[in-house]
Amino acid sequence: MEEQKKKTKVDRAARKVKQAQAEYRKAVREQKKQERKVQDRHKYMMGGCVQKYFPEGLNVFDFNELEMNRIISCAFSLKDVKNMINTVIKERPDPDAENDEEEVADDEAESDDSDDEE
Repeated sequence: MEEQKKKTKVDRAARKVKQAQAEYRKAVREQKKQERKVQDRHKYMMGGCVQKYFPEGLNVFDFNELEMNRIISCAFSLKDVKNMINTVIKERPDPDAENDEEEVADDEAESDDSDDEE
């Protein structure tokens, strides 16, 4: 009888392990799917940006990857482009400052709500 109880405990534990492994694999798949979705959206946006500034009469999609790499590497090697990249990076808002502003806005909204209730 004691042997039977040990087997059932082991069987239940084995099922729990398999279940946990399946849940883990599912979570990893979902995370990778979400990352791919974000990356695909960014790639789509980048393609649109490149197309927008391509010379009149030319279509960015008519060039293969090697040709586009040559064109873009040439463009990014220009001093003006490097300066613009640095300028854009310097002008980025500080992420910590944005979080602080959001917290202040949330606090103000909460205080407004409590004033309305009185």
